[in-house]
Amino acid sequence: MAQLKVEKNKYFEQAKSKASHILSNKEKLEEVLAASKNRLSELNIENSKLKKLGTNLRLFLRMIKAYARGLYKEIPWKSMVAIVGGVLYFLMPLDLVPDFIPFTGFLDDFTVIMLISNAFQQDIEQFETWEQQQK
Repeated sequence: MAQLKVEKNKYFEQAKSKASHILSNKEKLEEVLAASKNRLSELNIENSKLKKLGTNLRLFLRMIKAYARGLYKEIPWKSMVAIVGGVLYFLMPLDLVPDFIPFTGFLDDFTVIMLISNAFQQDIEQFETWEQQQK
């Protein structure tokens, strides 16, 4: 089982705690999806050094969307909590390094998202395989 090594980050712990409640509320999940899409489009991450952050976040959003709509349930609860927690962390303007600090403010977000991606890589790959089969 994957072990996520960001426990010392109190902000991520708060995000994970919220994530477990949000996962059982379809409306809240949809709100998180909408807010995340808006935040990503505002930041224009595609043309920056943080492109990988945007790529991983979009993948997480597709996973959350499929999960929320009941299309994909083959992912362990712990993995979904971490993924939703990572998205919530990204949405938090004040976290370990506040997002209003140009570029540097997203380095902690990038780190958290990459740690989640690495820790739950197998679950993410299984989702990507499923997603390809749906096309």
